[in-house]
Amino acid sequence: MELLDLYDDNGNILNEKIIRGEKPEIKKNIMLSIVFIKDKNNKYLIQKTSKEKGSKYSTTGGHVISGEDGLTTIIREIEEELGLFIEKEKIKFIDKIKYPTKQCIFNVFELIIHNINLNSIKIQTSEVESVCLLTKDEIYNLINEGKFLETHGYIFKNYIK
Repeated sequence: MELLDLYDDNGNILNEKIIRGEKPEIKKNIMLSIVFIKDKNNKYLIQKTSKEKGSKYSTTGGHVISGEDGLTTIIREIEEELGLFIEKEKIKFIDKIKYPTKQCIFNVFELIIHNINLNSIKIQTSEVESVCLLTKDEIYNLINEGKFLETHGYIFKNYIK
């Protein structure tokens, strides 16, 4: 059982927790972190989620568990989902946003890895089916076709320039 801290609509932590999977009360949010990983050719490391997770394309990310901050979460998720060990100084914070139609707030990060070797990635098969490198246009096509995770697609279109 994972506990998640609750946050107000501005991203301020409240002195309340919720069990992961439960729905927060109105005006209370859970927090997630996602990272857009880009290579030197401006291609993004995108993962296809496992069948159990919906077989949608997405970027790397996950829930901020109680007591964690957004950066710690994204480092943990990169290690768990991709088998990559990244120094926190290499990860750039982009924004913290309230998702408009859900009770969640996203920490958005960017990571540049000049040479991404897909063969060196060790995916967490319970969550990730495969990984690939895609251009912005290819990602937009997946979003428009409904094949990209809704929240990640929204953030990509609105915050990745």
